[in-house]
Amino acid sequence: MDPTEHGSRPDDRASQPGDGNGDPARGASSPAGVVDAIETFDPAYFGLVMSTGIVSIAFRELGVDAVASPLAAFNVACYALLVGVLAVRVGLFPGRVLADLRDRDRHWGSLTFVVGTNTVGVQLLTFFDAVGAAAVLWVSMTAVTPALLYYLFVTEFVGAGKPAVSERIDGAFLLVIVCMQSLAILGGSLSGAVDGYTTEIVLLSMSYFGAGYVLYFVVVTVVTYRLLEGAVRPEDWTGPYWITMGAAAITTLAGATLGPRLGTVPAWESYAPVILGITFLAWAIASWWIPLLLALDVWSFLTDGVEGRPPVWVLLVPWSRLGFGRRLHSYAPTAWGRVFPMGMYTACTLNLAGVGTFSPLSVVPAYWGWFALLVWAFTLIGATRALARVLLGSRVAPAGPSESA
Repeated sequence: MDPTEHGSRPDDRASQPGDGNGDPARGASSPAGVVDAIETFDPAYFGLVMSTGIVSIAFRELGVDAVASPLAAFNVACYALLVGVLAVRVGLFPGRVLADLRDRDRHWGSLTFVVGTNTVGVQLLTFFDAVGAAAVLWVSMTAVTPALLYYLFVTEFVGAGKPAVSERIDGAFLLVIVCMQSLAILGGSLSGAVDGYTTEIVLLSMSYFGAGYVLYFVVVTVVTYRLLEGAVRPEDWTGPYWITMGAAAITTLAGATLGPRLGTVPAWESYAPVILGITFLAWAIASWWIPLLLALDVWSFLTDGVEGRPPVWVLLVPWSRLGFGRRLHSYAPTAWGRVFPMGMYTACTLNLAGVGTFSPLSVVPAYWGWFALLVWAFTLIGATRALARVLLGSRVAPAGPSESA
């Protein structure tokens, strides 16, 4: 049963079962309804794989195997399922797939496929010792990523009558950095497991790490400009803005992964102290963002769609709106953009603390990791309810005003 939601208002924009565009027929429990759901499949749904994967890796680092192992198995299954859905969509609706890649409101979400694939690759190494499978994923993503990134940038640059930056850019733009650093992390992890190619893997991984590090400052400037220049209403504040922190956090994890390995490659050995130094800088930047992001999250959850005093359950745990409620339910696929940075901050801090100089940092993830797991659970409940609307055609808490499905 949903908590009582006094102080709220009905949301005229709330999604109907199905594609979120107010078409009840799309929520029907029928093959046609499922096919329509595949046609409108949001590429950002691979954020579920990114988030679940990094949370499982973080809890592996924390030594809580009872959480880490089930999440790892669950995530590999989710990845296989989503890849299957994507393959069917490409086969049945290639035009819609291409339209998504051209759509400036949706196309950055396609990068979650790359990041999710690399995250699963790290899990295959960490949990299952599947070096060959992880290597195949890394090689394939190394080939796909440059073409995809250049295509997305060209679609942003070319064209007349483009909306203002404040109208078309949000935190999802930072997935460019996350994409590059995920390749650096999986490559760095593979460099010690694949014999005969260590130097080449380190070279390619370091190129992604360096490019991603520099581009972070460029892209985060654009995103910050959007927040400063345009109006930001509670409903405008969505999960992907957390990637302002998550991009710095994954840069930290990439540096903490590659730095110690440079000592084993003579050509790179002298760069190891420099890499660790700038890695700590990236961690400090990620840490700086967290209080601001938490404050804006609370502001959005307490005010978006709420008239008067928010319900007690929202006041106590604002993030519970991601999983519960009816008129105040605020889940959307983009909500996973919040979970991934939270899990990534846990993982990157633990890895950085593993380098002797930074060992005092280990106290941070011991608490933050459980908060990340809580938000992951709320978001998963919201995703389950969204799936139920598609498969069962039931009106299970349509999406709220802040993040329509």
